[in-house]
Amino acid sequence: MSADRRRAFASTAVAFVSGGVLLGVELAASRVLAPYFGNSLFVWGALIGVVLTGLSIGYWLGGMIVDRIPRASLVVTVLILGGVAVLAIPFVDDPVLEAIVEWDPGPRADPLIAAVLLFGPASVLLASVTPIVVRLLIRSLATAGRTAGRLFSISTAGSIVGTFATAFWLIPELGLDQLLALLAAALFTAAVAFALVERLLPAFGGAAVALAIAVLASISLAPDSGDALSASQAQNWSPLYRLQRERGRSELVELEGDVALVYRKETRYHRLAVVDDESSRYLRFDASYQSGMFLGQPFRTRFDYTDYFDLALAYRPRTTRMLFLGLGGASAPKRLWRDFPQLGIDVAELDPVVVDVARRFFSLPTSPRLRVDVEDGRRYLARHDDERWDAIGIDAFFSDSIPFHLTTREFLELVRDRLEPGGVVVTNVIGALEGPDSKLFRALYRTYASVFPTVLVHPVDDLGGNVTSVRNIMLVATESPPVSKGFLRTRWDAVRAKHPTAPSLEKAIAGRRDVPVRTDDVPLLTDDYAPTDALLYVG
Repeated sequence: MSADRRRAFASTAVAFVSGGVLLGVELAASRVLAPYFGNSLFVWGALIGVVLTGLSIGYWLGGMIVDRIPRASLVVTVLILGGVAVLAIPFVDDPVLEAIVEWDPGPRADPLIAAVLLFGPASVLLASVTPIVVRLLIRSLATAGRTAGRLFSISTAGSIVGTFATAFWLIPELGLDQLLALLAAALFTAAVAFALVERLLPAFGGAAVALAIAVLASISLAPDSGDALSASQAQNWSPLYRLQRERGRSELVELEGDVALVYRKETRYHRLAVVDDESSRYLRFDASYQSGMFLGQPFRTRFDYTDYFDLALAYRPRTTRMLFLGLGGASAPKRLWRDFPQLGIDVAELDPVVVDVARRFFSLPTSPRLRVDVEDGRRYLARHDDERWDAIGIDAFFSDSIPFHLTTREFLELVRDRLEPGGVVVTNVIGALEGPDSKLFRALYRTYASVFPTVLVHPVDDLGGNVTSVRNIMLVATESPPVSKGFLRTRWDAVRAKHPTAPSLEKAIAGRRDVPVRTDDVPLLTDDYAPTDALLYVG
């Protein structure tokens, strides 16, 4: 192979690798930010915007520099610097993110500033590679367009491969830190190969050293899901950060003393962790806790709101089939399964790892009365058009992001169509009853009221009468007329007489809020317009 052909092949490979690593870093970045800022639209908007800005700056900067320094060693230098920028992320992300959380400039600025600081340098450096190799390969104006088009096409093809490989295989299979080390090693390997082709001995030595560092880093960053964490280390996983400080969520978990990281996995949808303290086990998705369980007492209620799903049977005692959309740690489904032997329970859960975790770590029973399907809740309802349930429980919302397609009027019309006559929907919502943090709750209330003639509000905690504090709120929707608290209490006492292990709902019934909910300043949520992230983050 001639020297020119070797140079063209090496340049093509470099453009492909830099494009692939850039998109791999962008996808990995969502998991870096998720434990601090969730996985909301604002987070993805910040990441995409920063990467596109990096592309714009990198294309311009690379072209400008190579015009002044048209040397092959420039390619190796930029690849090494890009690899260092990627490799540095696991070592600097915690202090950077914690400083931003402490500063807290707002729900939009938080992830934007974090993305700029952590991923902006790598984006600029990786984007500059392609214009540099284009300039070095151009030998005549007659072929300049063809050369530029080919290399930018190859770079984009690398981005496509990097996107699929990272999303479909690398994130689920590798630890996040290992993934970033692997991406850095790919850049260093490309630098070594390019230096060899161009016979750049000093640059080759530097690239080889960088590659060795990346390999050692990937080993040192290898995940160990069985490590015990100190209380100070646990703080990187345990708090809800701005939600904890500003929103005062009543069901917060405070981890004190030593805790054990029982299990951790990057799934298709979450950065998932199972954590134990002295008495309890918790399931965490990204920046929020989803479930809790007392160790050695798997059916005992850890969070009050899980008992409120029993309101479905208080409003409709003859319930024999119930569907849950969302599983988490299965706190409510497994308790209902135990307390009501006549009840058949179906669950639709999007993430297969969550199902596995619920069975392995949260004592989800294996029973023909408790069937779990791995599927999006809305698709599940659409597919089961010949089935009807007496009650449907919806527990698929997070404290830091909302699956908008499970909030809209069209979705609720589908839910209504899958209910038996007089059926009941019980939905767990996180928000305030009034005030700035109430917009999401009130928009959901308005949307439910557009589909169901009866919508009742059961706040999980009184919080001293403070209606502006964030808490779990249970919405109960039905086509049946409402019943009084006294009648509901009497009926539930009769249910408990037959099923003595069922929880007391005295607090849930007494706390029902029978006052008008203001909805004139919040939107009706539809498939066309459902700004759930903006309603959740009002700061």
